[in-house]
Amino acid sequence: MATAVDISRHLQCPICKVLLTDPVSTTCGHTFCRGCLDKHISISEPQCPLCQEPVSTKPSVNEAIEALLREFYQTQLPNMNLYCGERDAVPCDVCDEHLTYKAVKSCLICLLSFCDEHLKLHYSMARFKNHKLVNPLEKLDQRACNTHGRPLELYCRRDELCICALCVKTGRDVIPVEKERERRQDMHQNTIEVMERFIDQRESKLQELKESAAKRQALLDSEQQEIQEAFAALMEELRKTEQVLLAPLEDGKTCLEKEMNEKTQQIQKDILKYKETIESLNRTKNEEDDILFIQSYPAVPVEFSDDWTLSIDTELNFGTMRNARAALLDEIQTHLERLCTVEIRRIHSFAVNVTLDPETAHPHLEVSADGKEVRDTGASHDIPGSPQQFDLVGGILGKPRITSGRAFWVVEVRNKVGWELGVMRDGANRKGKVSYKPSEGYWAIVLCGQTMYGAFEDPPALLNLKTKPQKVGVFVDCEEALVSFYDVEALTHIYTFSKCSFNGAIRPYFNPHPNKDGSNSSPLVICPASQTDIPV
Repeated sequence: MATAVDISRHLQCPICKVLLTDPVSTTCGHTFCRGCLDKHISISEPQCPLCQEPVSTKPSVNEAIEALLREFYQTQLPNMNLYCGERDAVPCDVCDEHLTYKAVKSCLICLLSFCDEHLKLHYSMARFKNHKLVNPLEKLDQRACNTHGRPLELYCRRDELCICALCVKTGRDVIPVEKERERRQDMHQNTIEVMERFIDQRESKLQELKESAAKRQALLDSEQQEIQEAFAALMEELRKTEQVLLAPLEDGKTCLEKEMNEKTQQIQKDILKYKETIESLNRTKNEEDDILFIQSYPAVPVEFSDDWTLSIDTELNFGTMRNARAALLDEIQTHLERLCTVEIRRIHSFAVNVTLDPETAHPHLEVSADGKEVRDTGASHDIPGSPQQFDLVGGILGKPRITSGRAFWVVEVRNKVGWELGVMRDGANRKGKVSYKPSEGYWAIVLCGQTMYGAFEDPPALLNLKTKPQKVGVFVDCEEALVSFYDVEALTHIYTFSKCSFNGAIRPYFNPHPNKDGSNSSPLVICPASQTDIPV
């Protein structure tokens, strides 16, 4: 039985130890790569590298071995997976450039990549035994020192830089790269755990954002539906009022048409009678017989005795108009008040923690220790006088100062029979008789005489409230220059000062009103900012 013979070893160049390339033979019969032999002769004597026979003539191409090499290559071609033709495949650095195989390992000491065939040679050399081999790597030059060309084997902790052995300088903390790898591997799991915590935190935050967005979307949808329902109801009321006002006019048009038809028919009958009389008179006017003329003279119709004007009153019923207008305005007000829920829900998000400033309090006022309640005691308290203090009007200011943005706070006024609430320009007058009006830096509403509510406009405006507020919300919008007041339990709007000239900082203003006979002893109480005062 025939045995396969490996001829590849006979086709290797004795100099480079790989398959012959452009084979040439010397006169002594030895064959080499043309390039290898030329290089040998150029650096040594012109003699055969194997037998040292002189090479006197230029070696010629060995066509027989060249043909054998071609056939050998053809037998190797079916195994195309070994060739370096794939994208991102690392080529063997030792293979001939015309026939390059894929590398299977890279040496971090030699800084070369090897295919299976050349890796065997690397393994066979004792001096390469301790070289570190890894999976094929691209750009091995980046793993060599740019200054000395040697492998980067060390790590400088001070400079946090990989260096070669020649880069080492006295006083530097240098360790092998393997030691630095071990240190970083020890940190590896901890880093992963930290990153996983970051991921968990961000996933949790993302979920919170989604939930927040869903809640806000639901709130927007709810507010949109409330507004649409309110205006749909308004449109329905407008349509009904239109029908109420148009119905008499439609009835009038019908009656007018009927009366017009009746009178038209009557007039047309009268015209026909006159025409008939005229014809009769024309026939008898030339009668010669006097007796016959007299006897045939027709009866002349009497003149119209009826009032031929139209009796239908087309003037508007002003009583109906006024009643319909009043009813419509009441309905509009009712439906628009429904939108106040949306408004109050919105402004509640701008709640601030307001406290009372005792240094500004009138001497008769008593302020609680937490700065949330104030009442009038009728007696002076030992409070040092200061430029900030009210001395005649029983007022007190709150903190903080408001200079921009929006702010909202709620004050409980339940059992009081008199009070004032609002805001005051920080530099407005507090001494002597105070002029309560926006031009003097005051924007406030008042309850006096138990039932009379008003706004300190110029002149003051009387407010008609349907219910007695138990908790009053105060909202300030510096950008829109307005101060609004709300009944936060009834969810209704009380009053708004617009186009306010704040001209700087403003502060919350409170006045519990005098308590002369004990009927107004209850305090004004500032509700906590975190308290949900709005039943939405």
